Amino acid sequence: MTELLVNTIPQSYASQLLTKGVIKLSGEERVKYLQGQVTADINQLTEHQALLACHCDFKGKIWSVFYTFAWQDSIFLLNHQSVLPVSLEQLNKYGVFAKVDITDDSHNWRVTGGAGEEFEQAITAIFGPLPRQQNATLSNDSGIVMCLSHPKQRYLVMQPAHSEHSLNSVTTDAQQYWEIDDIRSGLADVREATSNEYVPQMLNLQVLNAIDFEKGCYMGQEVVARTKYLGRNKRAGFILYTDRPLDDLTGQQLEYQIGENWRPGGKVLRSGADHQQTWIFAVLANDTINGSVFRLKSQNQIVFTVQEQPYNISE
Repeated sequence: MTELLVNTIPQSYASQLLTKGVIKLSGEERVKYLQGQVTADINQLTEHQALLACHCDFKGKIWSVFYTFAWQDSIFLLNHQSVLPVSLEQLNKYGVFAKVDITDDSHNWRVTGGAGEEFEQAITAIFGPLPRQQNATLSNDSGIVMCLSHPKQRYLVMQPAHSEHSLNSVTTDAQQYWEIDDIRSGLADVREATSNEYVPQMLNLQVLNAIDFEKGCYMGQEVVARTKYLGRNKRAGFILYTDRPLDDLTGQQLEYQIGENWRPGGKVLRSGADHQQTWIFAVLANDTINGSVFRLKSQNQIVFTVQEQPYNISE
């Protein structure tokens, strides 16, 4: 099936990602402790492979979604800065019983994301030959680089804030393109406005290997497993588009039409826009089909169209 529209996102860009926050876990029980807190199998985390995961409460509702990295005897969680405080608080609630230190390390890192030949050349000069597989990583004293292969080859780079090997010379203010590419890749996220509302399967995180159903107990595991095996989930994440530029729509309500009436349809988790378009990732009914039309409840003249998913959401 072809896409419903032509991609208009630049193939080359690079930008500091100023909305990212970093949680650091150190101490001899960091792996064991985190294993009991998040959805991914932290025993599979290596210096060559990052993990996508989420942190839930005991009801299986997501506090935060993040990438997990191993670097220099510590584990780093890269998430949205708006949910870092609550995730940090919840991790520390039980961390006092383990040999682990859990801190907000955001100020010690500079995070950059981008795509294209110029950006790849700049990274290669610092890290050497780059990884080419999804979530594969490469690291040295200058930091960590991770490959993302959807919707095109991209790289996310974490560098110590005072690293002498800076990528500033190739960056511009292009955070919106990274956000749009994340949305187009089908990657959900939660922000402060939507934290603690959804179980992971409502965000398609099982499709992106962010949930390990074999790893054993962790916070919310019973609910997450029941959602899978009893098939009770009726919602999923979808990508939508409009050809109008709009400010951040995170947390906004969507409506769909039945006859002459408009009914509640879902909620926006993240949005990205440039001067000619807006893309959103929203939680809708899981039987929503491509081409379906939704409008913003707060601006009912704004209409979005559901786009083709980059993966199959059927479990």
